[in-house]
Amino acid sequence: MRISELSRRSGVPTTTIKFYIRERLIPAGARSQRNQADYDDTHLQRLDLIRALREVAHLPLEVVRSVIEQLDKPWGEGDPVSAAMNAIYRVPERDRNAAEQEEFAGLCREIDRLMRGLDWVISDAADTPHHLNVEALADAVMQMRRYIEPEFPVESLRGYAGAAWRFSEAAYESMEDRVPLPGDDLVDPTRTAILGMLIIEPLIMGLVRSALTMRSIHLTNGVPLPPTA
Repeated sequence: MRISELSRRSGVPTTTIKFYIRERLIPAGARSQRNQADYDDTHLQRLDLIRALREVAHLPLEVVRSVIEQLDKPWGEGDPVSAAMNAIYRVPERDRNAAEQEEFAGLCREIDRLMRGLDWVISDAADTPHHLNVEALADAVMQMRRYIEPEFPVESLRGYAGAAWRFSEAAYESMEDRVPLPGDDLVDPTRTAILGMLIIEPLIMGLVRSALTMRSIHLTNGVPLPPTA
């Protein structure tokens, strides 16, 4: 297809497509004539991914570039999804004093041990710290202890972890045929994974907020709680 057709099908202006080519975010088209090039579905998929990263995830261009760089590595060596997730869910930088820094470091070690002990954590993957979100969890526990429950135990995360695994099972039931296999092109699975996390998260958090609100109403009004199952 010509660049005008690529622009029409992708919804990306031709000037932007040319900019992405200059920045090596998408490959150049195959030269067909002196001033013309042909494009195919691989270019369309790349543009769909970039649009998702820019318009849904609101990632800056340098982060999009890092995702593309990871995507272009040999199969199994790159980690484009984590490159995006680390930017989207960056742990807030907080002005901690020495005692708080020590507490944070201790929590990271404690949470890391707990997470590695879960039966759904693969030990090799756990060696990549961001796969376990240890720092994000430690930051959340610190905020919990500071503002809600001063003695909040790290062990409480085990129950949440069980619920999280059950949720992941439900989420993947509808996407089994989209999980990439060795050798598959990763552009569309990467887009699906990133968008899936961004879109599913508000769905599950909306349900969690509803459940917490209803539980509070049950307890406040003395209405018996339904069975957990």
